[in-house]
Amino acid sequence: MKTVTTRIPEDDEEALAELEAEMSADRSEVLRRLIRQGLSDWRKKRALDQLRDHRITLRKAAELADVSYVEMLTLAAEEGIDVGYTTDDLERDHDRI
Repeated sequence: MKTVTTRIPEDDEEALAELEAEMSADRSEVLRRLIRQGLSDWRKKRALDQLRDHRITLRKAAELADVSYVEMLTLAAEEGIDVGYTTDDLERDHDRI
């Protein structure tokens, strides 16, 4: 693992202390989880933005977001992004298998 040092506002530090207690985890673990979740959210948003702009395919979006094809299809549907393949199509195809 790499070590990263940063400064944060005092009110964020207070929130971290609350989260440590809630999660029963130390500061390093809490920060690792928050960073991991933030990066995951960022990857999904970036992939959805590119998908919405028709710059990438659904399969490429799933790859960029590091999620399954089905999860990306669901995320796109939740965002109202027309990918030419609906969840109804997916269910129909799944029933055929």
